[in-house]
Amino acid sequence: MNRLVIYSLGAVLLLGTFAGASVMGQMYGSGTGGSIQKASPEQLKECAALDIPEFSCTENTILAKRRIGIAAQGDAYGSGTPMLSQAFGEMGVLIAVLAVIFGAVAVVFFVKARGTKKQVQ
Repeated sequence: MNRLVIYSLGAVLLLGTFAGASVMGQMYGSGTGGSIQKASPEQLKECAALDIPEFSCTENTILAKRRIGIAAQGDAYGSGTPMLSQAFGEMGVLIAVLAVIFGAVAVVFFVKARGTKKQVQ
């Protein structure tokens, strides 16, 4: 009984340590809320051109707005475009290959199940 309690507490402590480490790994910056980033005059001009409010004008918002603009172009492919687009593309090939693989496995299981008969003794 005493060993069970000690092992249980040790497992809880070990799992808590790993959970705490993964939570700390997700934090950005110093973990104290980050620092306030001020935009340079060049960034403020670009924010005005991209219709970004001055209070949210940062390098990240400028890059995000540029990415959205590039993705909105007609022949734009890559980051920022929807995964399920009008074209068949790579996503369609991936879905087709997965369908063939899972379909083949299902057929094999079906044939195996229908092929063997139980013998009554």
